[in-house]
Amino acid sequence: MAADVNLAKPGRDDPARWRGKTLGDVVDASEVERVILLRAATSAPADLDLRNVRRMLAAHADAPLQATDEHAVPWRVRDGIWHAVLLMRSGRVFELEIDADGGGRRGCLLADDGARGCFDLHRSRLVPTEP
Repeated sequence: MAADVNLAKPGRDDPARWRGKTLGDVVDASEVERVILLRAATSAPADLDLRNVRRMLAAHADAPLQATDEHAVPWRVRDGIWHAVLLMRSGRVFELEIDADGGGRRGCLLADDGARGCFDLHRSRLVPTEP
């Protein structure tokens, strides 16, 4: 049986933990067992939103992770375009939010152990949100 996870009160983050790592180093898209999509502010059908989240993870595997300015806050539904929980085959759990940030999109991860980081999504690799 998998261990329980508390995203409501994440552990203390070590900002250096993900320094020098890419999105793919931390979340291998091929190892995502299940995507639990909590929010999708698009007009796309549900199955397309789910596919787009998986495609964005794979297409941006080489995106460098950057430290966030945020401190651990209680879990809440995020305001982004997509908000999901990623269940990994290893048993790890990640919270993912993807939102518009100025002229592009930005994703942020929160791990079950409190680690956090953000990454930029390049416009040339973004997948359509419409069918």
